[in-house]
Amino acid sequence: MKKVLFLIDHAPNYRESFLRELSHLCHLTVLAHSCERDNLTPPIKRIGYNYIELKQTYGKKLRFNFELPKIIRSIDPDVICVALNPRYPVRIINFLFSISLWSKWIWWGQIFGRSNNFILDKLRLYLLKKSFGTLVYTDDIANKLSGINVVSFNNSQFSSKEFKKLDNIIDNSLKFLFVGRPQKRKNLEYIITLANKNPNFKFRLVGPGMLNYFSDYDIPNNIELFGAAQGENLTNHFKWSNLVLNPGHVGLLVMNAACHCRPIIINSDVNHAPEIILAQESDQFFLNFNSDQDVDLFFSNLSQNKDLIINKGNLLYSNGLKKYTVEMMAKNHMEVFNNV
Repeated sequence: MKKVLFLIDHAPNYRESFLRELSHLCHLTVLAHSCERDNLTPPIKRIGYNYIELKQTYGKKLRFNFELPKIIRSIDPDVICVALNPRYPVRIINFLFSISLWSKWIWWGQIFGRSNNFILDKLRLYLLKKSFGTLVYTDDIANKLSGINVVSFNNSQFSSKEFKKLDNIIDNSLKFLFVGRPQKRKNLEYIITLANKNPNFKFRLVGPGMLNYFSDYDIPNNIELFGAAQGENLTNHFKWSNLVLNPGHVGLLVMNAACHCRPIIINSDVNHAPEIILAQESDQFFLNFNSDQDVDLFFSNLSQNKDLIINKGNLLYSNGLKKYTVEMMAKNHMEVFNNV
């Protein structure tokens, strides 16, 4: 089996299923930064792989880890798979000054940032061309990298066993669910506006720190706030719901909705994470939340489209189960690793 060093920004709980699956296929060492430092939740237990946490991290916006080259030499892996993130310049510097490692170095991740930067884009392309290959989140990213050895692994956080085709029972009051960390870019405050305009609808917002996030807001009676939920508690929230709602930036919530057979409503006027491609492939609800007229019309008609709600949830579920599982992710990774 290949000896693989996997260097990523963090290895939080939502990566654990994938890392365990990958560890069945190679001798895996994961090198990452502290989850807690960036308000992420580590897994309860790490199983199947060697985990090394980088301790000597300096800086905030730019983070320097000068121990990195020494750790790579001590492990002496067959494959070095590294998240390409300009916020961690030592990774790039180490690559540029270690020509002997280029033949087994694989860049990994979203690759492109949220904003266009000509110099950074040129640097990224140079690094990708000099490495053995590149693993990217989605086909959409891969299609932008012509002339480069690139493979999409279809980013996910769920195994096929975790996909649950929940019945969607719709009564006279539609139920909307958000799950995730509350952040300004997710525009969760807009849900208060929706709740006030639509007192016949019910809303649940579930995530770590959710109650504190909204502590200074006047919350209407048709909104419920919950802390972090996992396992059966999380499943019960999805069983309660009819649709998943995110009026701002969206990422892995698309996968979470697919895993529980719920359609998702997404802001069409926001630059989203790569996982948005599953929602696009599955013809989900895209709505411009910056247009009050569009929003009012959409929600006033939604209750009359129960079959559409159920069908979109089923389509998201089937596409997710077909292409976006950790088993498929691990398989796509190993197809690249085994060629090094």
